[in-house]
Amino acid sequence: MFYNASDIDLALEQALAAAKEKQRCCIEKRWTFTFTGRTIVLKEEANKVVSWLNRFTAVGDVVANVDPVHVGLPWAGIRLLLNAAVSEANQMTSLLVGCEIALYMANRLRAYIEFLHGLPTTLTRTNFKTAVTELYAHVLGFLARAIRIYQTSTSHRALRAFWTDYDILEFEKACNELGFRVEIEASNCDRTLSAKDRERVGKLKQDLQKVLEEVKQSHGLQESLDRLETKIDLEKLPYAKGAMYNSYEDDHITCHPATRVDLLHKIYDWARNSHSESIFWLSGMAGTGKSTISRTVAEWVAGQGRLGGVDLGASFFFKRGEGDRGSASRFFPTITRELVLKVPGLDAFIAEVITQDPLIFDKALGEQFDKLIYQPLHQVKLTTNGPSIFIVVVDALDECEKERDVKAIIDVWSRLARVTTVHLKLFLTSRPELPIRLGFKNISTAVHQDMVLQDAVLQTTIQHDILIFLEDAFGKIRNSYNLDPFLGTPLDRDWPGDKRLQALVDMAVPLFIVAATVCRFVGDSDWDPRERLETILQFPGIGTLGQMAQTYLPVLTQLSVRLNNLHDKDRLYEEFRMIVGSIVSLTEPLSTQSLAILLNISPDTIALRLRPLHSVLRIPTDSGTPIRTLHLSFNEFLLSDQLQSQPFGVNGRATHRMLFSKCLQLLSGSGGLQENLCKLEYPGKPRREIDQTTINDRLSSAFQYACRYWIQHVEHGKVEIHDQDDVHMFLQEHFLHWLEAMSLINRLAEVIEQISVLQSLVSSNGSSYLSDFLQDARRFVLANRYIADIAPLQLYSSALLFAPQTSIVRNTCGQIPRWIWRSPITPKTWGPELEKLEGHTSWVTAVAFSPDGLLLASASYDQTVRLWNPTTGQEVQKLEGHTDWVEAVAFSPDGLLLASASIASIDYTVRLWNPTTGQEVQKLEGHTDWVRAVAFSPDGLLLASASIDHTIRLWNPTTGQEVQKLEGHTCGVDAVAFSPDGLLLASASIDQTV
Repeated sequence: MFYNASDIDLALEQALAAAKEKQRCCIEKRWTFTFTGRTIVLKEEANKVVSWLNRFTAVGDVVANVDPVHVGLPWAGIRLLLNAAVSEANQMTSLLVGCEIALYMANRLRAYIEFLHGLPTTLTRTNFKTAVTELYAHVLGFLARAIRIYQTSTSHRALRAFWTDYDILEFEKACNELGFRVEIEASNCDRTLSAKDRERVGKLKQDLQKVLEEVKQSHGLQESLDRLETKIDLEKLPYAKGAMYNSYEDDHITCHPATRVDLLHKIYDWARNSHSESIFWLSGMAGTGKSTISRTVAEWVAGQGRLGGVDLGASFFFKRGEGDRGSASRFFPTITRELVLKVPGLDAFIAEVITQDPLIFDKALGEQFDKLIYQPLHQVKLTTNGPSIFIVVVDALDECEKERDVKAIIDVWSRLARVTTVHLKLFLTSRPELPIRLGFKNISTAVHQDMVLQDAVLQTTIQHDILIFLEDAFGKIRNSYNLDPFLGTPLDRDWPGDKRLQALVDMAVPLFIVAATVCRFVGDSDWDPRERLETILQFPGIGTLGQMAQTYLPVLTQLSVRLNNLHDKDRLYEEFRMIVGSIVSLTEPLSTQSLAILLNISPDTIALRLRPLHSVLRIPTDSGTPIRTLHLSFNEFLLSDQLQSQPFGVNGRATHRMLFSKCLQLLSGSGGLQENLCKLEYPGKPRREIDQTTINDRLSSAFQYACRYWIQHVEHGKVEIHDQDDVHMFLQEHFLHWLEAMSLINRLAEVIEQISVLQSLVSSNGSSYLSDFLQDARRFVLANRYIADIAPLQLYSSALLFAPQTSIVRNTCGQIPRWIWRSPITPKTWGPELEKLEGHTSWVTAVAFSPDGLLLASASYDQTVRLWNPTTGQEVQKLEGHTDWVEAVAFSPDGLLLASASIASIDYTVRLWNPTTGQEVQKLEGHTDWVRAVAFSPDGLLLASASIDHTIRLWNPTTGQEVQKLEGHTCGVDAVAFSPDGLLLASASIDQTV
């Protein structure tokens, strides 16, 4: 049946009138209803339905004649639905929520179709149109099902809603997936166009995004099903597995109740005191028991949470060599993940942050802290019923890999005292490493309390505590041994005796790790504890060797004590260096099963070699749990120079080269890298639709490890790469397959930096082909990372299809799929533009690189300064504080400060920022008009600023004080520059003088 514009408008008007009647009904009855765990205020839903309908009535006949959405929607059916008699809140909820979502999607469709009308005819336009049509058909089908229910008998209809909760959720889920595909196709629409058409389509894209953003803000339900309740799904928050207190993978050892008594009381008093410093830093040398103290504090605070007053807010136990636990990249997301479970109301603010900036987890640490912790905590309002103080426990900060991250963490946490809504305090332990000492030196002593473990506790107290620990541990060994009658002569009740215990105390003081390792060694159930104890006490060099040597050498020498055959010993040492050397060199720990796959050896061989090492390794009973060293000192000892002459010494460089070779063998072998690893049904399937179980089944833990870390082993093995070597041959055959795998495991963002690492390792001789390949590969990833991150298999279709004709990756690593029968015209070579950095919402007025080239700053009229990673193109920090246009930026010579200047009628300031944390350090006020330029002196001791107020001002960037005002120009000053020796300053003015 054909409907003209007047028919459509009449049905639309009647639908609007029916919606307003439902609106009135909801207001009168004040209905609310719980829908998918979310409380729906039906009056608000009715308001939104009316709002959507008003959007359509406002367009009139003109648009109705050209807008297929307007023409095609079943307005008569919608009118019937809204006119239906509804007597219960659940039926009204179903009706209004279903209509609201359908009309919301219809408004999105109108935006897509308007964008479609502006596109020139190309293959990509056809793909976009097809995706839009599929979405439109889905909306019509959803409405048609409800209309069919309406057309059933009145008595039958009265007993059921038009849509069930499940229907609505499935509809929105499918709409989001189809909309996702639409936007993928939209992103491809300018790839084959001329420069002029590309500019025009770029403007259309911007208009489309503005309309979509407006429509989404009006939508009643969140787009993502993960946030139907404005509550974040914690499973979507990235975190460092095993880093939290009481994690399955972590030790669960705490202090013996009779040890560390005075020290722990001091920490507990600090934790309970609402007026004490916001940070307690406990430092101590390796092996003094800091991690055990951290676990004890976390356990005590968590127990106090049940009583009120103080509670464990969050925790993070760093551990070098354990992937995300050795890095700060997942530090703040992990802390946030825990805090939202403890701080009421915090989840909604975190959800809002992630909605506005889904890439927040990849930003600089300062911005992560600001957006995920500092700002949300400022907004929450706690009730008086719960805990008033939350303690965050952070252990072993010195094991965080990057020094600048360590400094950033200390710097941003020093701002905790400014949060007044929630009392958050930090308990921190570390070795007294220089970066940490310097970090605390730069913050006020009013903010932190310091304690050096070995200095704060008397030597006699440490001796007493270690003796208590040993007496307790040996008592357990004795009791366990004597329970088994088949083990031979029972141990005496006073074994091992006061003399032996005192000898062990003297050997261990002040290191608890020595005592703990001795107890694990002696208590190994496969040996007679009397013999093991004598091995320790009678070992040559006791009393003259260093503490780590006299602790670990007896353990290692026992490995071959029963072997007389030289060949057997050599084989044992070789297998030890391969297996244990790998364990202490891996970037992330692997299980027995995964390590066997990676090294291509039997799991039984690994189990046999590790069996005598329970005193230094945490060896799980199941083959699927990662093997870990019990203490970092064991890694350091095996890799130390002093052990290289010993048969069990591990050569770090050689081990990394072996692991690099094993990674490539695994990835290149049968069942290794190949196209479509997860057997996806079609090339555009989004990664987020792939079940994680499918990915883990197809890509084993060892396989994922090899994908992520093979380049790190090349780097740490100091391998010099060249044409036609293993790296070059692997990349030629498997580059696209590797990118697909990295996308599937959500690590594609790491690839650009990894390619840069390979570029730094290329040999200067005979490597031109490899060098060209890596340069082309970098351009290929920069151009396609967005689409490949969304849909991995697009690497083999759109990515190859739109690559330049001479691209090495295009011509070497794959073929255009046969189902693509018409290829677009593409450029012959890559253009001069490496990447386009997008994020500012107004004119960009200035840019500056940091002295080390690792950051790029940009200033904009959108009132922000943004910091970018020029290697990856990612925005790492957004600096907000200026109240108007920002005109100029400049880094200090040491890169520790960034200056920015503002021009506008309400902001005549220069601001100094810490580029690592994003924190505003100083606001320099004094100019009376626009500030047009800033420049640091070569020694960084002065900052010059030029202004329209006819002056140049010199500032002390450390104190923020104005040092001098230079006057002489008769008009505004536009530029300033210091001479290389800092003895002269030049200025340029619109008065036509320098």
